[in-house]
Amino acid sequence: MSRPEREPSLPVVNKSFRGGLLIAPSLCCLGLSPQTHSEEAPGTPRGQAIEEVVVSAQKRVERLQDVPVPVTAIPASALAEQNTVRLQDYYSSVPGLNLTSGSKGDAFLSIRGVTTGITSGNPTVGITIDDVPYGSSSTFGAGGLGTAAPDIDPSDLARVEVLRGPQGTLYGASSIGGLLKFVTVDPSLDSLHGGIRAGASSVAHSSETGFNLRGNINAPLSDTVAIRASGFTRRDPGYIDDPARQARDVNRVDVDGGRISTLWRPSNVLSVRVDGLLQHTQGYGSSDVYTGPGFGDLQQNTLRGTGAYDKRIQLYDALVTLRLKNVEITSVTGYGINKEQNSIDFSSSFGTYALEGVPGSGFDGFGVSGAALLNDTETKKLTQELRLSMPLGKNIDWLFGLFYNDEDSHVAQQINAVDPATGATVGQFLSATWPTTYKEYAVFTTFTFQLTDQFDLQLGGRQSENKQTYSEIDAGLYGPVFYGLPDPIVNPEVRTSESSFTYLVTPRFKFSDHVMAYARLASGYRPGGPNPTSTVFNLPPSFKPDTTENYEIGLKADLAGGAVTIDSSIYYIDWKDIQLSVFDPVSFATYYVNASRGKSQGLELAATARPTRGLSLSGWLAWNDAVLTESFPPGSSSYGVSGDRLPASSRFSGHVSLEQEWQLRSVNPYVAAAVSYVGDRKGGFVSVSGPPDRQTFPSYTQTDLRVGVRDNDWSVNLFATNVTDERGVLAGGLGTFNPIAFIYIQPRTIGLSLDWSF
Repeated sequence: MSRPEREPSLPVVNKSFRGGLLIAPSLCCLGLSPQTHSEEAPGTPRGQAIEEVVVSAQKRVERLQDVPVPVTAIPASALAEQNTVRLQDYYSSVPGLNLTSGSKGDAFLSIRGVTTGITSGNPTVGITIDDVPYGSSSTFGAGGLGTAAPDIDPSDLARVEVLRGPQGTLYGASSIGGLLKFVTVDPSLDSLHGGIRAGASSVAHSSETGFNLRGNINAPLSDTVAIRASGFTRRDPGYIDDPARQARDVNRVDVDGGRISTLWRPSNVLSVRVDGLLQHTQGYGSSDVYTGPGFGDLQQNTLRGTGAYDKRIQLYDALVTLRLKNVEITSVTGYGINKEQNSIDFSSSFGTYALEGVPGSGFDGFGVSGAALLNDTETKKLTQELRLSMPLGKNIDWLFGLFYNDEDSHVAQQINAVDPATGATVGQFLSATWPTTYKEYAVFTTFTFQLTDQFDLQLGGRQSENKQTYSEIDAGLYGPVFYGLPDPIVNPEVRTSESSFTYLVTPRFKFSDHVMAYARLASGYRPGGPNPTSTVFNLPPSFKPDTTENYEIGLKADLAGGAVTIDSSIYYIDWKDIQLSVFDPVSFATYYVNASRGKSQGLELAATARPTRGLSLSGWLAWNDAVLTESFPPGSSSYGVSGDRLPASSRFSGHVSLEQEWQLRSVNPYVAAAVSYVGDRKGGFVSVSGPPDRQTFPSYTQTDLRVGVRDNDWSVNLFATNVTDERGVLAGGLGTFNPIAFIYIQPRTIGLSLDWSF
């Protein structure tokens, strides 16, 4: 695959480092070559002229070293080279990033421990693709499935940015913990170029071989128009067996997709880019691994006909930039469609009812012990952002923006009784549909005051208004049998309206061009919304937003001519009005309230050193204390007291990597290694009627190795991930539908990739 092109008008600092490759400590290197800077111009010899890392965390392009925000930049070319294309494959190399996985490979993210679990309210991490918000803003949109982070293939990405701490002023709703940004590659007007990358991999305990093929081409059509196209296909081999069904490698996944981007730049004043991105993921079985007597390593026993899923992503966007002297106007328009169909083994919840019925209801069951939950979801999302940036005099920079979000989601859900022997449906408990809408209007602004040559102050605020609707129809036996209600149960449309204000105060002091310290006071909010079935069961009709306030001090340094870089921060996050799931003992329904309070405090320290020619060492350490500071109120469906740890976060985590590269005439051989440590974590808060203890996920260490040879136009890379074949736990256990089912990191994987560019 060709090296990504430079984004238009990027202020790039070109540095030379003989025999080595320059990175910043906030650049996650994953045991990969520190060539993983941002964009590299075609034809640049590897290991010679290296562009310094730039990011767009503050909606303007800046050197990573100058940004007064804790940011990690992950180069997409490095991810593709090692085929670490899923968030669960590389999340542990990013400080503060936590991940809980679903049985369908869904990645539910939290940053710095700001979460109470994937079923407790709206998402806490915002996600954008080229500044276009992705997925649903509400847990009810797409039935909660739309709140999972996408695994965007790196075939045409430039990098992935992870912003830690609340980002509410610039990015709005649902970024109370932080933000995940996917940044794609722009078309280039400079030259015709492209590339192909092919690879194969073998996963321990699998009987099949994985493969991937990626290609892209960039073509200038004239002096003012260029087009870039990319496509990919890959197979992630399965490695989990179901002996009862005599099925092997049930969790195989096939993914394919592509992107096309057109750039029109008639002058230095105007630039227009239009993109389309498609991705299709087809999974053939769940990733649940069952534990306990009767189960061997990496085995499961799921209901026949369940576990499969089909996900489709479409995203279309248009970026228009107009520069008039010192004034820049930017328009970002996005339209996305996310669809998913899946089937889940629901026997642990409804299997007894399917077999025996419900006493006293007149329903005697279907005579089978299996039950399946089927979901068919779709979210359509239109967003528009308009930004104006300009100086106000000599010492003030001003950014002003307007934002609009309009999303419609539709969920169709069934709970069926299933014959375990054949997988055939023999009856139905529920056929439910619930359409939802979400609209958001926001205005935001920031002022940067250059008070002296060394000291500046950024002040910002955002006012957001959102409106939501929710309705539901539940047909089938569910209402009459479980609630004694007529069929169907109709919950009339509920409407909510709310407003939120977020703010930002960031003083920054530059001791020199290479050393900078900053303080950061920032807030974020997570929208509230309507409660499900609130009208039918006489529950509170809505819940309100919760908020975070972040107090942080950071230091970034680039020393010894770039041979040593340091990035450190200490923070405290106050989380108020936490959205909680509450259980109604009369109707057995759950709904949301605002109660309890939490905090997240910690320290993050990252450093990179290049002590000798061709040798690069990088690493980081993080300590995080994320706990409740107020107990859950009486009536909560989960049990939590002050001092209890928040889910999924490690008290201690760390990452270290090294690479040695040699220059031998026209080729550069190299070796690289990385080790990630993830400390023990707690699972979600357990039900008040469940076991007294929460699930504990043990700590684990993952080791990755690479060896290869690079040239200007080609490379050969042999890699091994999870070399020691660790069983790191990502999710499952107590508090889930099936307490003996767990999700693990991928077993040891060995692969080869070949890359040719022209």
